[in-house]
Formats: sequence, structure tokens, C-alpha cells
Amino acid sequence: MPLVNPFSNLTTFVSSILAVTPRICRSNGFFCIVSIILLVTHGLALADSYEAEITRFASAGDPQSQFALALLYEYGSESISRDPEQALFWLEKAGQESVAGACLFLGMKYEYGNRVKQDLSKAACWYTCAARQNWPVAQFFLAGFYERGRGVTTSLPTALAWYGLAADYGYPGAEEAFSRILKATDYDNMEQLLLKQEKMLKNQMDGCN
Repeated sequence: MPLVNPFSNLTTFVSSILAVTPRICRSNGFFCIVSIILLVTHGLALADSYEAEITRFASAGDPQSQFALALLYEYGSESISRDPEQALFWLEKAGQESVAGACLFLGMKYEYGNRVKQDLSKAACWYTCAARQNWPVAQFFLAGFYERGRGVTTSLPTALAWYGLAADYGYPGAEEAFSRILKATDYDNMEQLLLKQEKMLKNQMDGCN
């Protein structure tokens, strides 16, 4: 009988929360909240069986479980001690399979040098991975990179496009940033902007390592 993964619908659930989460989500505390969501949503909080199931599915190659296991190693649990190296290992496993939450988390790790060597190019790459999956928080962060030339070549049109996508989801601050750049550049070709956004979302990635 095939295994039924209880985390198969997790991406949509967490994504809906990220869409309305303010900029405070840059802090590590936000991911503590995500960890709690992972536990409570599935009714397995603080149970040893939860960690065992996550480990089993992650080891079998399930990307969502690899992300969940990474969070357990990042923050620790009743039966799993904090282990930054294991957390990074499983995050990158999940990120390589384009799990949007893992990509976002890796982007922040490399942006701020959180237990990894700071690398803004890698941060931009991982943000792109999540942004292309319509995660507005990643779209907003990536837009800031293009606006300021952090890890990427400065491109106000690209920043405008990503801010616009984040604004479509109502991400806090995105509409204001979009209007600011629109005014500064006198950009008025909305049809071309929409085509650019469609192309950005469709572009394939070769990985960030």
C-alpha cells in the first residue's frame, strides 16, 4: 500500500499565510510560527511519532517532509536536538526540489549570513525560486534586490515587475514601492510590464548551488 503523505497540501496553506504576513517575517521568529503551524495543523504536536514520520518521508525523498524536517532541526523539538548543519542539509534538499518555503528560508539565510556565509547572489537565486511560485513575500524581497542591486544587476523595470506581482497579492508595502518606482521611471507601458511578469514566472531555473 503506497504511503500517504500528510504534508501534500502544506504549501498552499503556508502560502496563504505568507501572502498577508507583514515585513516582520524577515525575522527568525516567523519561522517558529511556521514550525508551530506544521505541528498543530496535522494534530501531531510534540509527539515522537510526528518526528519519526517526518524523518521517514524525508528520507524517502518527499520534498515537503524534507522542509518540515529542516525546520525541526533548525529549532529543535522534544526528540530532535537543534542541528544547524542538518537543517541546512534538508533545506537545500527541499530547495533543490523547488519547495517554495525552503527556497524562501534559504534566501533569508544567505541574505543575512545566518549560519552560512553571506552570499547575496545565492540569496537572490533562492528568492527567485520562491517568487516564481507566486510567493508574494519572496517577490517583495527580490524586488528590493533588483531595486538596490543586491546580488543582482540593478534593474528598476524588473523591480517594478516583482513589486507589482507582490502588490497583486496585497503584500504590505508592495503597492507603495510599485508606485514609487513607477513615478521615478515614468514607466507607462503596462502591457509590456504584464508580458515581462508572465515571462519571469515561466522562466526555468538551473539551481542555486
